[in-house]
Amino acid sequence: MHSSPSRGRAAAALATGLTAAVAFSALTALPASAATSPAETEPLAAVTTGTVSDAVFQWGINNESNNSAFFGFNYLSAGKIAKTSGDDQLTEAEWKATDGAVTIQKKQADGSYATSTWAGLRTTAAGGSLGAPGSPNYSDNRVSITGGTGTVDADDDNAEITWDGDFTVAFYNGFTQFSATDPHLSVENGVGTVTATLSGYGTSMADPTQFAVLPDAEVVLANLGSVDVTETGFTVTPDYLGVTAPSREGSTPQKTTDGATFGSFPESFVNYQFDTGQSSYWYSSGLNDAGKPALPFTTGYTVQAPVATPQVSVSKTEGLNPDTDVVTVTGTGFSPNAPATSGTRPPLAGKFGGAYVAFGSFADVWKPSEGAPRGSRTTADTKWVLEAADVATVGGAAAGAVAINADGSFQVDITVKKDFAGALADGNYGIYTYPGSGAVYAPFETYTPISFGAAVPTRIEGADRYEVAVKIAQQSHPTTSDVVYLANGTTFTDALSAAPAAASDSAPLLLTTSDTLLPVVKAELERLKPKTVVVVGGPKSIQPAVFDQIDAIATEEAVRIDGADRYAVSQSVADYAFGEGATTAYVATGTNFPDALSASAAAGSNGYPVVLVYGKASIADAATKTLLTDLGVEKVKIAGGPASVSAGIATSLGSVAPVTRLSGADRYQASIAINRDAFTAADDVFIATGLKFPDALAGAVLAASKDAPLYVVPAGCVPTGVIQDIGTFAPNRVTLLGGTASLSPAVQSLTACAF
Repeated sequence: MHSSPSRGRAAAALATGLTAAVAFSALTALPASAATSPAETEPLAAVTTGTVSDAVFQWGINNESNNSAFFGFNYLSAGKIAKTSGDDQLTEAEWKATDGAVTIQKKQADGSYATSTWAGLRTTAAGGSLGAPGSPNYSDNRVSITGGTGTVDADDDNAEITWDGDFTVAFYNGFTQFSATDPHLSVENGVGTVTATLSGYGTSMADPTQFAVLPDAEVVLANLGSVDVTETGFTVTPDYLGVTAPSREGSTPQKTTDGATFGSFPESFVNYQFDTGQSSYWYSSGLNDAGKPALPFTTGYTVQAPVATPQVSVSKTEGLNPDTDVVTVTGTGFSPNAPATSGTRPPLAGKFGGAYVAFGSFADVWKPSEGAPRGSRTTADTKWVLEAADVATVGGAAAGAVAINADGSFQVDITVKKDFAGALADGNYGIYTYPGSGAVYAPFETYTPISFGAAVPTRIEGADRYEVAVKIAQQSHPTTSDVVYLANGTTFTDALSAAPAAASDSAPLLLTTSDTLLPVVKAELERLKPKTVVVVGGPKSIQPAVFDQIDAIATEEAVRIDGADRYAVSQSVADYAFGEGATTAYVATGTNFPDALSASAAAGSNGYPVVLVYGKASIADAATKTLLTDLGVEKVKIAGGPASVSAGIATSLGSVAPVTRLSGADRYQASIAINRDAFTAADDVFIATGLKFPDALAGAVLAASKDAPLYVVPAGCVPTGVIQDIGTFAPNRVTLLGGTASLSPAVQSLTACAF
């Protein structure tokens, strides 16, 4: 390593200029070396257009960058070398042979290249000394950057390639230097540029102590006037000879004394060098011009044929029949791209694994390429599209195998069904594609969401209200139930309060007459084998003899919830079922059923009681207020308008908790308001007549058990608000409670009311 000269000597060296150099010689091919691109050492398919990901950047810049100087040497370094003052020199400890993808390579005596060394910056390829300034010897180092990515079109002489890395060009042991970051090659129709972001500091030949950090600038390092882009790479000498340099007042002007080496690096590059203090070293200035012309630039790469982007279309994605429907899935671009699309499991290990096309229920983000677990999806129908020769290998059509076309396209039919066995409760329904045979390849991962239309309404009906209640119980509890609620079916009051209570106990509600345990009801009790039967109502509602029959069927006991009147019974039921607390309570009139019916389903779905009051009273009675207080109610929701529950009652209940009224112009609109307040989504919807109560009493329990709204409607049509809600919910099932005498066929077809 040379010792540091005095500041006066360094200034004189800068003022004198760079040493003379011999004329440059072009690199006509990439010599074989360990750092050579795969493009030169491996046979290539005849692919001329596509992407590249292994491109190399190889350039010695010019001979002056690899020369001895009147003070020290000029050389290249990998990475970006920081300076803090104009006095700094680049030391051996700071210099880098490699930095990331960047390597400084030195030409060897046999013409090959190897990673340079600090000593190699000061010797010729043959190992000799560079000699004193003016000797026709150069170190023959170059910058090599690997891993360039981009696109190439050799047919039209086009290329766009970017490299990730930094290199530094240091003159006079680094008294003056700059760094280039992330070179970019752009060639269009055989004419191109090499650009990079330059950074560094400014100094002056007149005053080398001057030091000013320069802003980063995007500049053209080289103009490429005639490029023959091939499928493996190219070598081209950048424009220099004959190029006129820009000028700046106070700087050394371009000279024409030696026509053989007259020229300049690109204008934006030279302009940047005016600020670094190096400008005259990059154009012919009449001093040492032979070493200034740009050396040949070389790139090599492997062109990969363009990979088609997989696309999927589905014949129908909305309004599908939730029971069963069939959609046609068309795909394009599912072509092999080995090894990413090669199977990892027998029998297709190492071969194109094709793609699965599946309908199922998937988690919000399900991508094998992102490590999605298998348990975060379930599928109901899957086809496997793969090469025709492998269809039989994987089991043929019986295994869902379908031959994919040679161009990567396919068309398959997929069966869809809402709520299929194993569907994720919080999953998304959709058509998914993903690589087959264990391959992981993100482009094959597609998702097309599908949605189901409203289900075709069905009915639960029977010979009478008692049989309807039994059928509802059989649907909600197909095996047994530890608890069963039972109420009088000839009046509605006891059953209305019983519905949310039964739902809170996950119990069905059965109805019978006051004086008889009807055979159909007895048989259902025996089938359910309850431990406890909760009888709602006093001896007038369910006579003692009937109670005794019920008690005999219960494996543990029958419990009676009684009260002086319907309101007391309602309070007792709420205390029995919700005595440990309820944050919200619904309050409804006990003199009519429609409002309380919708409220029973809404309340039961959320674990709240329904408390009946005498709606025409001027204020709420003390027992009701005490009950709500004891339950810890924080919100009161009144079902129905002032004609059902008076304004005075609403006001007086405000002393217990905030009150919200859910009402409408009539019972049907009130039903809509109650349900819109309680439900934002629903897999089930129940519909009952708003003119008679029997069929819907037990249905309110079923609705509550399914977290579903129950709407009351006219006998011959469906209010538009109900139809709108059904469309919004897109439920799996719409169930009518009762036969055609209660709800006409027009209701079952969801015919809108004219009013």
